[in-house]
Amino acid sequence: MAHFCTVIVGTVFLVTGLVKALSSRQFIWHVFKYGLLPPEAVSLIAISFIGLECALGTALILHEFPEWLVPGSIVLLLCLSALTLWSTASGRTSECGCYGDLLVLTPKQSLLLNLGYILLLGIAWLYPVTNLHTETWQWILTLVVLVVTSTLGWQSRYQPLVDLNRLTPGGYWKRSWLNDCPFDLQQGSYFVVFLSPGCSYCKRWIPALNVIHAQNDFPQVLGIMEFTHEELDVFRNELEVYFPLVSMDKRLFGSMVDSFPTAVLIEDGMISGKWIGKMPEEFLDRIVELYERAVSSDRVNQSGEGLEPDLSLL
Repeated sequence: MAHFCTVIVGTVFLVTGLVKALSSRQFIWHVFKYGLLPPEAVSLIAISFIGLECALGTALILHEFPEWLVPGSIVLLLCLSALTLWSTASGRTSECGCYGDLLVLTPKQSLLLNLGYILLLGIAWLYPVTNLHTETWQWILTLVVLVVTSTLGWQSRYQPLVDLNRLTPGGYWKRSWLNDCPFDLQQGSYFVVFLSPGCSYCKRWIPALNVIHAQNDFPQVLGIMEFTHEELDVFRNELEVYFPLVSMDKRLFGSMVDSFPTAVLIEDGMISGKWIGKMPEEFLDRIVELYERAVSSDRVNQSGEGLEPDLSLL
């Protein structure tokens, strides 16, 4: 019974650690948002935690040194639960960050799961396996897992080794991601942009996005933010946004993007392209062409040699 309980908890640790190791950037950003560590140490500490999480998962699965690891894991889960409660209550984070791109949980759901893991480990602690000995190969394997997963986490800190993000090209947009969407993203072509109010590049994109949305031969534009409806109205008015803006749940928003602006092209429900911090070249070329034609028409009109400028170009 004790071994069965540690296998369950260990598998959770190993799987969630591997998910973060294959794409560690989001977890590093999550740790950075705590504001508890020097910025230059965040990456190293976050990646070290990923390796230790995978190693602990392996050790629990193999039931190594249960007299130490089982109570130690209970203490770790209590500390992580307290950290989640503090960071979400203070507004530093919106979720625990434990499950990477696998799950988006509310703080309450995360705390309840941790409680379940603690109960399982409590059973393993109270009813231990008798005459159990940890073999040499078991702790050597655990060390190998520690080194390998830490290395993977270090290599994936800028570019995912396996992209499990929901916005991966080739995947499909789910209706459930947006509760209040003015478009049916399952039909037609849409340029969906994730924006942040504190991002200067996002603000620079607004005029170009207005142009894209106004042209019939461009995809329709949809902006997504984690604002309330009232905050969206303020943002829309201040920056003269002429394309629709909608709000997304903060936890889901944070699990989808960690850099701004992030844009995806959705065609009949499928994500066909993704851009981070830059706009598609073909869009930029068309916008420049439209601008140059509009300026040229305006100059001709001012000289009295042409007709009224074609406002549709703007």
